[in-house]
Amino acid sequence: MKKILSLLLLIILAACSDQGAVEKLKMNYPNVKKEMERLPKDVQQKMATPEKLPFQPKDVQLTYAAEPAGDPKGDILHTEFIYGNEKGSVLHVTTFQNKNATFNDEGEKKTTKLQDGTEVVIEAESSDVKAIRWSKDDVYYGMMLMGSEFKMEDLLKSANSMDY
Repeated sequence: MKKILSLLLLIILAACSDQGAVEKLKMNYPNVKKEMERLPKDVQQKMATPEKLPFQPKDVQLTYAAEPAGDPKGDILHTEFIYGNEKGSVLHVTTFQNKNATFNDEGEKKTTKLQDGTEVVIEAESSDVKAIRWSKDDVYYGMMLMGSEFKMEDLLKSANSMDY
């Protein structure tokens, strides 16, 4: 009987440790879970966030843009996880839910690649702000990292750890 209980406990622990990054956010931040559960299931399924963060967050918020504005059952344009550490560092992780999302791609854009070969557009790279966007499986994602102590490599490390 002890062996069966031990095996069952091991299976439960393994299942819990294999949760995705979004599920972990829901578990650790009740406000994220509450906001997420208001959104349609198809929107929730597209949401993604990184496993590795450039700093230890003190708070995480989930926001969204919809038409009509503020209607979680309306046409969701994008969802965004916002991580903050109370020291001025902020990480925005955006999932563009609307397939008709458009971006200003006029002129030369600097690009790089993720480890899996996905092309990434570098939208901003200043001393205080780093921002990138890319497409994966017909969904656009964006990340913006604010804080003077970070480099583009910190943002790319997070992007490479995205849990889609």
